[in-house]
Amino acid sequence: MTKILKLLHNWVGFFISLIMLVVLTTGVYLGSVDLLKRFDNKGQDFAEISPKLDHELKAKLAAMALEKYPDASGVKLPTEMFPYVDAYSRQKSVFLTPDFNEIETQVKNKDSLQSWMFWFHRNFQLGDVGKHVNGVSAILTTVIMFVGLYLWWLIRNGFRLKHTLPKTSKNSALIKSHIQLGLFISIPMLIMAISGAYITYGAWGDSTLDDNRQMPVLAQGGDWQGQILAAQKIWPGSELVSVSKPRKVEGDSYIYSLSFNGTNALGLLQTDTIKIDLHTGKLDSAQTFSDKGLAYQLKYSARFLHDGARMSTWYLLMLIVSSIVGTLMVCFALVTFVRKELLSAKKRGNADKVGRAETALR
Repeated sequence: MTKILKLLHNWVGFFISLIMLVVLTTGVYLGSVDLLKRFDNKGQDFAEISPKLDHELKAKLAAMALEKYPDASGVKLPTEMFPYVDAYSRQKSVFLTPDFNEIETQVKNKDSLQSWMFWFHRNFQLGDVGKHVNGVSAILTTVIMFVGLYLWWLIRNGFRLKHTLPKTSKNSALIKSHIQLGLFISIPMLIMAISGAYITYGAWGDSTLDDNRQMPVLAQGGDWQGQILAAQKIWPGSELVSVSKPRKVEGDSYIYSLSFNGTNALGLLQTDTIKIDLHTGKLDSAQTFSDKGLAYQLKYSARFLHDGARMSTWYLLMLIVSSIVGTLMVCFALVTFVRKELLSAKKRGNADKVGRAETALR
């Protein structure tokens, strides 16, 4: 059984490693871009103020931004991570100070390097075919990693910390380093692999909240500021992060949403949502993360556990470091596999040919 598992780990791992090399390196780039954005505060300092004043300020800022920039898809409000206002759309972002002075305008380019890297990471620029190749590879990566952990367990007493970084380029040194590095980053790598597969094959779920309560009118119709301020009073202890317009308007309703940083076990951000009909000022729904059902929670969690976008900065940094270490681990495995399995087999084949030729001459 151990011999079969080694063959499985080596040969399947070789082909999966070629895909992992692309996914990990592009992931390092995308994560680093996100990390740099977090350090760019646009020259603004986050000011801690009382909850009541904070609610009034955010409602006012959101209303002003939505009215001044009617083409914006929504408004991101100042937080400790991003202490500025962002009136954004698919085409551009306008950044403003909390005093509503424009800082800069950033035009988004769908042909940018970041956009290209994202889709290369997601599906290798091959559409649905690439997406499924990536998804299946993530599943196989999970299996290969568990096999690798089992094989390490069988010989665990023979490894020391000094084997972590190879001191020579010999196969033995590289493979020991591969095993040690894989052990150190096994948990974050499994998180990225499992969540990546779930992003591809997991399904969004509906809310499990059976909400039969009467939906009140929060403020008069068309009053952005009044409606947003009234909505904040539903969850006075939560932090309002953004206000988003509907992607398409259905009938006479105009349902927009407010995202809040609530409380959940994973520390995910922007998990709680309040929806309001702008035309009537009537509350449409108010759902926390736990109200949205297990399938929704899994899909949402997988998305951000995978890339760290709505996680704490320390978690994003852990993913980046793990991806860098994973790249080294994969490179060491590829080098040793090519040397041992491919080049050695070629040498043996050439030697056999020479032997047969000498025999024929005799």
